[in-house]
Amino acid sequence: MHSVGDSEQRRGIPRLVSSLDPTKLQLSPEEGFLLSRIDGQTSWTLLRQIAGLAPEAVDRCIERWLSEGVVEVDESKSADAEVPSTVEGGKADAKPVDYMSDPRIDTALDIAPELQAQILEFSESLDRSYFELLDVPRDADAKQIKRAYFSLSKVYHPDRYFRANLGEYTLRLEQIFRKLVEAYELLSDPNTRAEIERTMGAMPEPEPEPAAAESEAAAAPERKLPPRKLTKRQTLERLRRHFRLPPQILAERKLRASHFYDAAMVAAKRERWHEAAPSLRLAIAFDPWNDEYRKRFSDILSRNYEHRAIKLLDDSDGSVDPSDKLEALRLLEEVLIHRPADPEVNNRAARVALEIDELERAMEYAEAACELCPDSAEMRLTLARVLRRDGRREKAGSVLKEAARLDPENEEVQRELQKLRR
Repeated sequence: MHSVGDSEQRRGIPRLVSSLDPTKLQLSPEEGFLLSRIDGQTSWTLLRQIAGLAPEAVDRCIERWLSEGVVEVDESKSADAEVPSTVEGGKADAKPVDYMSDPRIDTALDIAPELQAQILEFSESLDRSYFELLDVPRDADAKQIKRAYFSLSKVYHPDRYFRANLGEYTLRLEQIFRKLVEAYELLSDPNTRAEIERTMGAMPEPEPEPAAAESEAAAAPERKLPPRKLTKRQTLERLRRHFRLPPQILAERKLRASHFYDAAMVAAKRERWHEAAPSLRLAIAFDPWNDEYRKRFSDILSRNYEHRAIKLLDDSDGSVDPSDKLEALRLLEEVLIHRPADPEVNNRAARVALEIDELERAMEYAEAACELCPDSAEMRLTLARVLRRDGRREKAGSVLKEAARLDPENEEVQRELQKLRR
């Protein structure tokens, strides 16, 4: 058993010895599952959390395998190693796509065929793990996860294509972005991330090959081929197909997930969003394949952010701290990630941004609110106030006149018109 520099060694990343054939090892299901997680990217520290064994048992297994030459530790890598840079919106080593051969590509839309192909490819692989969706290693830290999320958001956020003719790609972008938000939110929370990592070895088995392919193989003349040397990735995937979390553990996790989900639904019915959101996070973490849980996630999460923002802006005592307003604006922007077409939230965000002199953001949200709800005098009033603060008095006056036409009895609009005249 290794005892030299144990604490330093555990900061390294174990990997399988290249000459090893793991399938010949005599392993218990728990040991096999742990060995299948050793991929040259997952740190020793993280393995202690996700292996389904006590941390001390994980240490004993890895130390024994080190002494037996089954694994080796790469101490040159640290758990917070930088994630490789990627091409915006996709992987740097992605194969070129013959997009014009796909009948779903529509050159009449307002987005390039190359981007349409990229959206199609991404939307058809949303069943990948959260780490794969964000294209980060499993030991990625919070900064790496956030960086990857925002990089992908620049490509797949529906707001980027506001007013563009997207055809069926509108729905695909919404599906992609909801999934990216889900991945970011769950991996950013230490509790839910730990539970997700414990289930990563329990993905469904791959679909069997079609019967036609089997019959063709049977009809072909038998040939003896030399044994093919597997790559490390292929060896790891073979291990993962053989070593899964035991069925009883999976059943227990699904049961716990249903309890968390029931608690979330009870809290949501009472509009206790601050209780519903963390319960639903844990439900998804314990059972990430349940579509029902994930369908409710975006709505409940946005309601929680909105509730927290309103609570910060509650000025019943006559004053709101500027730092609270800044935090409230951040929370409202989180709501808009989930509900970008909500005029009320856009209008509220514009008003808060105006109060803390964030004129550019205030203008963006006020214009969006007016475009989403053109018959609202209240939202035109907000836009006029932003324009007046920005020194655009003539434009503010025309917006106010339109607001007065929409709602002649609105006293706030009349007062704002009087201020403008003075």
